[in-house]
Amino acid sequence: MGKRYYCDYCDRTYPYSVEARKKHAFGHYHQKLKTLHYDQFKSAKERLQDELSKEKCRRFHSGQECSFGDTCIYSHLTVADICSLKHQAKEEDNAARKRKLPTLVKDGKEPSLEGWQSMREIQMQPSSDYSVEDLAHWELKYTLPPSLKDVAFLPPSLIPPSSESLLQCEFTEWG
Repeated sequence: MGKRYYCDYCDRTYPYSVEARKKHAFGHYHQKLKTLHYDQFKSAKERLQDELSKEKCRRFHSGQECSFGDTCIYSHLTVADICSLKHQAKEEDNAARKRKLPTLVKDGKEPSLEGWQSMREIQMQPSSDYSVEDLAHWELKYTLPPSLKDVAFLPPSLIPPSSESLLQCEFTEWG
């Protein structure tokens, strides 16, 4: 018995040869299963564009049964289905936009304009002008978790920076 090729899409095997593989890959059943597989990974926006570019299936929309089913080149979606697909596409776009926003805005804790300006002024000041409150804020921000406080020899990457080491940092300009 010779080598056999297994097709993941069709869940079947056939003799391994170039001719058999080409014949199988261009077969109707394989093409249908392959498109069904990749269609499940399309976003709602892509599915909506595909459906809007198709004409309506006259047979399906007149109440008759379409004999082609999923392989029909015409659209079988109703107006309600298209509306729900548009709604899903808008939700996906909003979710994508929300992922790009800074974390404070994402959590709904957007700072006021005055608060943002004061934080910006603090960030733009040279490092020697930091007040004691700012240093205390940094020290509170960089603390060890309770589970690591008992460890004797921590690697340098886990040791929290001191206020002196933060003030001595020099940032180079890139670009």
